[in-house]
Amino acid sequence: MATMKRSLRIVKLHFTAPVHLGDVGIGLEESSIVLHSDTIFNAICNALAKLNGTEWVTDFLEKFSEKPCFRISSGFPFIGDTLFFPKPRNRANIKEELRQEYSKGLKRTSYLTKKYFERWIGGGELSKEDIEEITGCDLSTHYEEMLLPKVSIDRAQAESSIYFLGSIRFKENSGLWFIVDCDDNGYETVVLPALRLLQHDGIGGKRAWGYGAFRLTDDTIEMKLPDVETHLLLSLYYPADCENGLFALQESRWDFLIRGGYAHPSGLKGSQQKPQVLCISEGSVFGEKPDGELIEYDSHIEGLHRLYHYGLAYSIPISIMRDDDAM
Repeated sequence: MATMKRSLRIVKLHFTAPVHLGDVGIGLEESSIVLHSDTIFNAICNALAKLNGTEWVTDFLEKFSEKPCFRISSGFPFIGDTLFFPKPRNRANIKEELRQEYSKGLKRTSYLTKKYFERWIGGGELSKEDIEEITGCDLSTHYEEMLLPKVSIDRAQAESSIYFLGSIRFKENSGLWFIVDCDDNGYETVVLPALRLLQHDGIGGKRAWGYGAFRLTDDTIEMKLPDVETHLLLSLYYPADCENGLFALQESRWDFLIRGGYAHPSGLKGSQQKPQVLCISEGSVFGEKPDGELIEYDSHIEGLHRLYHYGLAYSIPISIMRDDDAM
């Protein structure tokens, strides 16, 4: 099979404080280890509003919705120099007897190192030793799940109630990384200044408590990719109306994730609960390259007419077996 090499710009977040990354439905007691692409984009836009003002970022978003100047993947774990990628939803090239022997372990596996990820998406055969290394990797030893008791006071009745806030504290030389797809000028003038500010402001939930602070490093990696039409999603994705046909293609394998939360625009008073959005999740596979869109909806916050939700896809080519079933 024909292959190609692609250089990817990556950003690493070395967290210096606990981070809370919630999903709709899991409550404050739990925290994810995935930094979804919409959370990263929202944080970048809030930082840009802080740096350049609300009018500047409003104009920027209007132009961005017409012609995006960058795309981002979601954030996935790293340990030292080892990057972890989401396990694709297609069937790997594994002998049937090994598939049956390791089926439970493969289903429990969520992430692959770059070495095995490239082999998986390129259609290369995985040996027994490969599968044992894939299923034996335990990322949980490199971060600590924390549960902090908190008290809330009812303003009307002055009654108190206890709740728990879950967070993740990454151990030294580990954290989350993501891909930034844009030209050098866009990275230097838009993305990087925002990320530098976010180092101190934090990313994720409960930033007012000091959560989500990080130290930033960036780099470039070389990826060996198959030269095919089928694509693997490395971000969340909200399909545009013209893309409904992607789901009818035989090669497509996908899952859903509900996204929501609150909008707290920088520099403006008030907040607004976002409508819940059904997005396609990372690791999904489509027979053609997905595009996505920036979702717009009305704002009820004074001084802001529109709110946006990031639904643009970032994907890479993947080779799949034609008789494929999702793992």
